[in-house]
Amino acid sequence: MSARYLEVEMSETTDQKSGGGGFGWFILGGLVGLAAGAYIASGPGRGHVDNLRSKTIELSASEPVQKAKQAAQRARVAVTDPANPVGKAIQDGVAAAKRRREELEAAAMRKIRPADNGEDSKKGAAE
Repeated sequence: MSARYLEVEMSETTDQKSGGGGFGWFILGGLVGLAAGAYIASGPGRGHVDNLRSKTIELSASEPVQKAKQAAQRARVAVTDPANPVGKAIQDGVAAAKRRREELEAAAMRKIRPADNGEDSKKGAAE
């Protein structure tokens, strides 16, 4: 055996032995992350979560939030009320979209039917 052949063979076995190590490191990193997350959630992070929860509840009862909720409710009513110009415009748009869809579907069916009929007549002529 030549020295070059042994050199190539050794480098291939070295590559084969070192392959796949990345997956092990990935699993180890996941386990370390899981342990750190469990520590933070149960330890000093728990008080922080409770503090954020109480602040959220406190802020949701504030005046600006209440005003925003009222504005959102007015917008919902305006959109769904056909007497309101915004609601009427939305309903007109939806109706126009439905009409256009029906037109496009009918046009597509007209194009498909002649193609089907043409194939049927070709089959009949071939038989």
